[in-house]
Amino acid sequence: MYSFLLILTKTDARLELMRDGQVLAEKSWAESRDLGRQLFQGIEALLSENNLNPEDVTDFRLETAVSDNFTSVKIAETVAKVYTWAVSEAKTDKK
Repeated sequence: MYSFLLILTKTDARLELMRDGQVLAEKSWAESRDLGRQLFQGIEALLSENNLNPEDVTDFRLETAVSDNFTSVKIAETVAKVYTWAVSEAKTDKK
């Protein structure tokens, strides 16, 4: 099973593509008030570089020590929830 893990600090972010708890690939960037764009680009790149479809990655987790009031945390939480929901809906539609 594949999953994404987003590790977010006040200064940088790292998106890891994992399989069975092992990191297969990652994308990192400096936090500069464009987390949404950077995150979507990271997701797209990791999927493409590893020949995966969005439905192949079934879990999206966030690890951060940053306050929940930090806008980037809210964006990251929303992206993770929407991604997880969308891939579960796509799998349901295929049945």
